[in-house]
Amino acid sequence: MGHQNAKTGDLTQPQENGRDQRTTSHNAWSPFYVARTLWLFTESDFFSFVGPNALFGFATALAGAPLTTTESPDLLHILARFPMVVLWNWFVLIVSVLANQKSFEGAMEDAINKPWRPIPSGRITRAQATTLQLFAMPIGVGVNCLLGAWEETALVYNLAWMYNDLGGGDNWIIRNIILGLALSQFNKGGMRVAAEMDFQIPASSWWWILITSAVLATTFQAQDMKDQEGDRARGRRTAPLVIGDGPARWTIAIPVMIWSVVCPLFWGLGWVGYVLPVGVGALVSFRFVMLRGFWADKKTWWLWIFWTAIIWFVPLFKNYGVFVRFAQKIEF
Repeated sequence: MGHQNAKTGDLTQPQENGRDQRTTSHNAWSPFYVARTLWLFTESDFFSFVGPNALFGFATALAGAPLTTTESPDLLHILARFPMVVLWNWFVLIVSVLANQKSFEGAMEDAINKPWRPIPSGRITRAQATTLQLFAMPIGVGVNCLLGAWEETALVYNLAWMYNDLGGGDNWIIRNIILGLALSQFNKGGMRVAAEMDFQIPASSWWWILITSAVLATTFQAQDMKDQEGDRARGRRTAPLVIGDGPARWTIAIPVMIWSVVCPLFWGLGWVGYVLPVGVGALVSFRFVMLRGFWADKKTWWLWIFWTAIIWFVPLFKNYGVFVRFAQKIEF
């Protein structure tokens, strides 16, 4: 903690025109250095955001109609497009995390929670991160236009502006709404890339996106339980800091159990289809209520991510024809 506090103190030094005046000892614009820097900006969010969001697009594409316009999706073809779905999500994430981490408050929070990130570690300055963001935005829109879903990219960039620059991320209720909307566009864009769909999607897809967005909007405070120290230093009004640690845990546990039942019910599954969502959801709820502390909350956060991935695959419990066709094709 002494080392982390030293970093925090460094970040609170006076700045000229709101810019961090520290400089790095390396050429911050060499291609390999930039690539490594971008990875460090997104590393901690890659498996918790890019992974689950890409899996949503992958699962919906495999399920086919009525979620997509493909009646008989091909497993190998969709698998071949999975790297494109990951790339699309990563390009959207880059701009979002740059907007968050380059702010003074974000850098101060990272000095406590994640001191190895590029700005608190001194790898790049806040001014350089702003320049990087200016280049990343048009490149991201351009690449994602080629991948087939630029509209969702532009909307997420606007939501990131509301979250970071307008203070939407400082109130836990507004934050969850913004994140729910943003992640719905991550999911929708990933689905379009995976299934090669136009901007217009079937009505059933909108309903599923609405439900999954509500899942995220009502339970995303799961992330806040492990980040309380940094959020307190930043002055962010997250659920455990506003209503208390104990009540905040119940605001996660109860919705998790509700959605664990509602999602299989929406697809009209039999009792077998409830086993995984309800079983893992019950474990998530139990851990949040009964186990406390940074490491316990961090493990439960990862379990919550696993639970959301199970929810994303619920449509495949109903329509698993893609696997049947693949088995018949290889004469399994």
